[in-house]
Amino acid sequence: MRPAQWLLLTSSTRAPLGRPTKIARASLRSAVPCRVHRGTKSDPIQARDPNELSRVSHETGPFIFHLTSDNPYLNLSIEHFLLTKSHPDSHILLFYTNRPCVVVGRNQNPWLEADLQRLREGIPVEKPVAAEAFRRRDENCYTSATGSPSRFPHGQGNVSSGVVPVDLVRRRSGGGTVFHDSGNLNYSVIVPNSKAFKRSTHAEMVVRGLESLASASASARFTSPTWGATRGKYSFSSVRVNERNDIVMQQSAGAEWVKVSGSAYKLTRGRALHHGTLLYSSPYVDRISELLRSPGRGLIRAKGVESVRSKVGNLAWTPDAREREAIRAEITEAIAREFWTMYGGDRAREPGVDEITLAAGAEWRHELNPQIASGVQELTSPSWIFEQTPRFDFASGVLERHEVELCANRGVLKSLTLRSPVPDPERRGKEVVWTTRKLRFGNQEGSDRAMEKRAESEEGVEVVLDGEVKLHDVKSWRDLLMACAGKGARDGASSTATDITTVAVKANVPDALVQRLEAIFPRYKPGR
Repeated sequence: MRPAQWLLLTSSTRAPLGRPTKIARASLRSAVPCRVHRGTKSDPIQARDPNELSRVSHETGPFIFHLTSDNPYLNLSIEHFLLTKSHPDSHILLFYTNRPCVVVGRNQNPWLEADLQRLREGIPVEKPVAAEAFRRRDENCYTSATGSPSRFPHGQGNVSSGVVPVDLVRRRSGGGTVFHDSGNLNYSVIVPNSKAFKRSTHAEMVVRGLESLASASASARFTSPTWGATRGKYSFSSVRVNERNDIVMQQSAGAEWVKVSGSAYKLTRGRALHHGTLLYSSPYVDRISELLRSPGRGLIRAKGVESVRSKVGNLAWTPDAREREAIRAEITEAIAREFWTMYGGDRAREPGVDEITLAAGAEWRHELNPQIASGVQELTSPSWIFEQTPRFDFASGVLERHEVELCANRGVLKSLTLRSPVPDPERRGKEVVWTTRKLRFGNQEGSDRAMEKRAESEEGVEVVLDGEVKLHDVKSWRDLLMACAGKGARDGASSTATDITTVAVKANVPDALVQRLEAIFPRYKPGR
């Protein structure tokens, strides 16, 4: 397998079982890049080796990890590694921020949850940061999951065209669909899966951290020189966990409660993962609804989990990237303090030992950490993003007296039905005569006999095509509909899916019908 470009993690000498000794901790501090909190005098040290994560398999922590990569596929793969490889008694807190992306739940339907055409087109770049992105373009070019330099850091995308790409991601946990960008903080808590685990526990931990920021008395505890400049930026007067375990805020007494954080969970035999989003200063908060508004809503009948729509808002807002980073640092620190209060006991946090920053930007080859590299490869594959979709049906509705229905399972088309009016000389001037033609896909045993039997018992014709058609990779919906209309009317014989463009004959397929299918099921290649 070709080595990919990943982030480079930190290394230490081989740690003994249990807590590191004083000598080992000193070695770790010298080898591990520390997250520099405001007011400290230490400097970050460049990461050198990916083996640092191996510590979590034999140490109980607690650990706090900060990821500097904005690659959602990589960050989720590191998170999954920590969930599956960490010590069963350990407690882990993970922070990361992704470039613009839409993340669907494990059992969701991407065609129902998002407008894939809008995702493919991208979103406008932030104007305040465009000039800075141009200036630093050459020195900070980001290496994508495929190994090719295609994106800028912090989700800036192709700013020369004024467009930011939006990734489509399917995570491994359940829950609903969310949008991530540079103003969204992702937190993950991984703990033992015991009877004491409650889904609200760590959402309440985050709320306590946020309340400390809103409290006037809490300001004295901050050593950050930016505290005075940022404390007035917070938009909420009250924040709480609701009955769905979402975090909601109220901007003023009596005002509407709006969602700032959603959660998802994954439980294994011995471990429990709770990860959540936190909208602290999203520059695209006003575009979230349009990205998550599928044109297929009301037309798709799905068996998977459907998202619950909620009004969202920012905890704070600033167009200034430096102020945004300062706000992020304050929120991260507030949550980390609460986590350490819960699980750290009386020990002080030690940067480089208990709290570790995993730096992005260097090569991380497959052979150095195959589990995470394989995880990225899986998450970026169409087979994971689209072909994990549960079975669903679609009905276009009548457009210009034509209607299409389709059935798909695991992202693969199983049947396509076209219902259209056909002129009948014997019934001229009377009611319209309708014909139904159906394409079935897949090499199924006895398909010819079933086709002939069905043709004798119903109006219309059914045609069986060998092979498969993947919904995310339909080259031409018009050709597919013409094959359904024209080929079925011609002879009703079976053929192959690859013959569609060569055997289709001219048929009256309305433009409106084609456009609706193209809007809901565009040809979509992950990673573009």
